Amino acid sequence: MITCETTFDSELLNLPKGRKLTALRNELLHNINLGETAIFRFLRGYLVASLWSSTDDEGEPLDNDFGITSIATESLLSAWAECSRFMRENETDLTHLDDEHNGQNLWLTRCRHGAGFWSTCTDDESAEYAMLQLTHASHGFGEIDLYIGDDKKLHFSNEGGIV
Repeated sequence: MITCETTFDSELLNLPKGRKLTALRNELLHNINLGETAIFRFLRGYLVASLWSSTDDEGEPLDNDFGITSIATESLLSAWAECSRFMRENETDLTHLDDEHNGQNLWLTRCRHGAGFWSTCTDDESAEYAMLQLTHASHGFGEIDLYIGDDKKLHFSNEGGIV
């Protein structure tokens, strides 16, 4: 079972023999839909933001014709890995916003969409500092794109480097 307490790497290393990526994909999608744990709420925010902020070749937002289930397995796994890592590395600073908003901000900030952690309004000095730290951490993950592949599934441009 996928949990928020386990890391992506340990999940993959400890899969029972014969477990197919399809089963892992189905479990991820189920947990994202339920959103019962922080990682899956965060991941949902990240993926939803990637869909509405990315466009097809005609300039139309991808969420017009695609949803989270349209994301290729390898890209879904790479998003899970990156979101898990980001949450672990920035646990203290992520306490100022809800999980889904934090996931959305990671996508927007890392891809430099003109909004994100740095643009979050707050009157709290510690929250402002946290948003600055999260902005720097997001930029450290680098920019990526979401695009429609030849297989008609959505792919993150970095999926091969993660999974």
